[in-house]
Amino acid sequence: MPFFEKSNDVKVKNGAFVDVSIRNETHGERQYRGIDKLSSASIPQALHDSSENNKPACFEGTREEHIRNITGWGLGDWKARQARVLWLEGPAGVGKSAVAQSCAQRIRGRLGATFFFSRTNGWNDPKAFVPTIACQLATKYPPYCDHIDAIVLRNPLVLEKSVEAQFHDLLVQPLRELKGMGIGVGEDAIIIIDGLDECDGVDAQRTIIQIIIASVHEQSTPFLWAFFSRPEPHIKAAFSSKQATDVYLKLNLPVSRDVDGDIEAYLRDGFRVIRAKYDFPAVFIWPSEEEIRQLVDQSAGLFIYTASAIRYMENPGASEPTARLRSLLELGNTKTSDNPLANLDRFYTLILEQVPEGTLPNTLLLLSALNTLALRRLSAQNLCTILEFSLATFCSAVVNLHSVLNLTTSDNGVPRRPLFYHASFTDFLRNKARSTPRFFVDSDDLRNQVDFRCADALRRLSHTTYDNKGTRLY
Repeated sequence: MPFFEKSNDVKVKNGAFVDVSIRNETHGERQYRGIDKLSSASIPQALHDSSENNKPACFEGTREEHIRNITGWGLGDWKARQARVLWLEGPAGVGKSAVAQSCAQRIRGRLGATFFFSRTNGWNDPKAFVPTIACQLATKYPPYCDHIDAIVLRNPLVLEKSVEAQFHDLLVQPLRELKGMGIGVGEDAIIIIDGLDECDGVDAQRTIIQIIIASVHEQSTPFLWAFFSRPEPHIKAAFSSKQATDVYLKLNLPVSRDVDGDIEAYLRDGFRVIRAKYDFPAVFIWPSEEEIRQLVDQSAGLFIYTASAIRYMENPGASEPTARLRSLLELGNTKTSDNPLANLDRFYTLILEQVPEGTLPNTLLLLSALNTLALRRLSAQNLCTILEFSLATFCSAVVNLHSVLNLTTSDNGVPRRPLFYHASFTDFLRNKARSTPRFFVDSDDLRNQVDFRCADALRRLSHTTYDNKGTRLY
């Protein structure tokens, strides 16, 4: 359709127009085919509020100081607002993702986009990072949506480019063009990036920091960027550059017994839920104050220990919760080391020790497969096909793992893809010194079994014949 069709007395001086007519229109509704391609290249599970993202927000009333500091920075309450990049760093298990979730919820009106990397669940492809951010921005800002739809439809290969090129072509360039037209998009909107250390590849992690720092320096994007990650050496180095130190603010979430009060509050609420779930009578005092204090002590400042403990005790497929609490408290009789992960390692060992001996080989084979890059995003049904597990075998293999795996089923009872609650469990499984040879899932034997079954599944698939209606013949 020509510009200004059927208009009269229209004068244009130094006008700038963007032709987005390549979009289809069907029955009066526009079809955003470019956005569809962009969506296909993204990872929707990595959004903070996706149905598969199982990382909870902080328990009410906990981590308030850190949440206030971050949201205050994002909303401009700090004098340090000239720092348009924030980095919250802390070791494994201290609750960084929970803080990120809480911040995303509290700044909902100013939230531009989120990306929660997860190595264990396969949401860590760096090439999906920019498309996922761009998709979210497109849903919030119609002018940007129109522009980016045309860009992707005109050049779909942009989705195959490097992270740097995608950042320029999908964010910097369209935002610059819109600004030149007098259209502002996402001014001071906050973009949250959680678990950057779980992005696939050290170079990619470094690159993401560098291109964002550069864009802030050059004012080529209007956003505020909040990173949450472990303090890995290469990430620390990227934030130590002269360019970075001028524009970023660093916060620390350490392993500290200062959070014992928060952990105790979380435990008391968890026990309240368990008591209600099992319909314990009011006269039955459980747990005792001493038991609560011991669990707080065993948590040693790690929220992941506390959260896993609650899931362990309410596991519907295992022994009743009082017995499981006793087994958990017995771990406290072992002398602890200075390593903050020592208690967590003993806990993970306890979980695997309670898998029956006859079931353990299948459990370890499944865990080894879930730690294989090519398999970690497969459905439970496809995993069963490759590993030659029946549904009963799969269920038996995971029944004792509810505290470390998010195990859900469809409406008809079919298991969905198992998702790891936290990367610390896979770190444990893949470290022979921590998991011991008995539970080490990267052993040559387990890897060879997984590789053999993958090859055998491909062979079986190549020999499967279907008729012209898609029905399997043999």
